Amino acid sequence: MSEPDLEALAARLRQLAGWRGKTDIQRPAAHFPHLPFPALGLAAALGDDAALLPAATGSLLLACEGLHPDLVDQDPWFAGWSGVLVNLSDIAAMGGRPLAVVNSLWSGEARHADLLLDGLRVASETFQVPVVGGHTNLHSPYNALSVAVLGVVAGPVLSARFARPGDHCHLLINTSGHVHHPYPFWDAATRAEPALLRRHLALMAELAEAGTVHAAKDISMGGLIGTAVMFAEAAGCGLELDLDAITPPAGVSLDDWLCCFPSYGYLLAAGPERAGALAAAVAPYADLQLSCIGQFGPVAGGVSLRQAGQCHQLWPRDETLTGFGALC
Repeated sequence: MSEPDLEALAARLRQLAGWRGKTDIQRPAAHFPHLPFPALGLAAALGDDAALLPAATGSLLLACEGLHPDLVDQDPWFAGWSGVLVNLSDIAAMGGRPLAVVNSLWSGEARHADLLLDGLRVASETFQVPVVGGHTNLHSPYNALSVAVLGVVAGPVLSARFARPGDHCHLLINTSGHVHHPYPFWDAATRAEPALLRRHLALMAELAEAGTVHAAKDISMGGLIGTAVMFAEAAGCGLELDLDAITPPAGVSLDDWLCCFPSYGYLLAAGPERAGALAAAVAPYADLQLSCIGQFGPVAGGVSLRQAGQCHQLWPRDETLTGFGALC
């Protein structure tokens, strides 16, 4: 029996694709702090098989978004930034506070991956929510990014399903921004003061805990109008929107404002008696615009638009949008 050639075996093992691929992890390792929760000690350091998080009181919220391929290809830094922000907005929309971020990244070029990771890092630092793990592949034939955020809700949950007939529909949105061309994005975050952005985000949990609002929906890629339809569908309600009550920022048309994806924008449901408390809670934030833009009604009404004395049905209730309708 011949003696083993350990040198040759070691050389073959070092060429294993699964092993060599682990060098891709060096990119995120260079971008993010390795000990996001120092109080937990070394067991919470990045690079282990799973992330160790501090205990939290309340129910957990989990949100995930896949970024649009064109945005990832053409504007990678903003895609990384947005991947964090859109998930934080989803957590806030349900009255929660974020705990940690994970991501999955595919790219064929290290420089492109660095831009994605840098956007993730800046957003993580801005909102003080650590990136605690993920997946990185730098040998991909395509570019892709998915981001998830774990959060906790200590008080009442602001489920979209909790809106009911008679509730007022309020628009809460940050108008101090700019259009992020060539996309239909309203960016009120990348140039803003980080501490102010964190206070804006925390406001949703404060409104939930105070009982000021009882249902909400983050304005997403479907714009204000698409989000309104999803809100009504989930609640099993009709919703009439008063377009005369919606004031776009200077230089932005009403059509564009109804369709844009804002960095901070929510539809809120609250009883008419809560209007004063809601206005008082938002008043300290000069850059946040609060408007009562409609009212929830019977399910048969679907979603309709009212303007200048005219009314037109936008979405009939018997037409499915997402398939996640009311459960009772």
